[in-house]
Amino acid sequence: MGMTVNNIAPGMVLTPFNQKAIDDPEFLEKEVQSIPLKRAADPREIARLAVFLASGDADYVTGATYVMDGGLMQMVGQGA
Repeated sequence: MGMTVNNIAPGMVLTPFNQKAIDDPEFLEKEVQSIPLKRAADPREIARLAVFLASGDADYVTGATYVMDGGLMQMVGQGA
């Protein structure tokens, strides 16, 4: 089996990096308004993709970037 290289590009994820949002529900609500799904990701959602990409089920997947941002990048071209 050869080597595969892929990338996960997460948006806002509820981790210590975003502790201010976790600790302040009003701040979190304001921040997620620009995300089409209207919420931040749970770390387990990102982890499930990482597990898939590390598994044999992804042996033919390479050179891809997976944007996991709740649809935020779709809005960039629309002036969000």
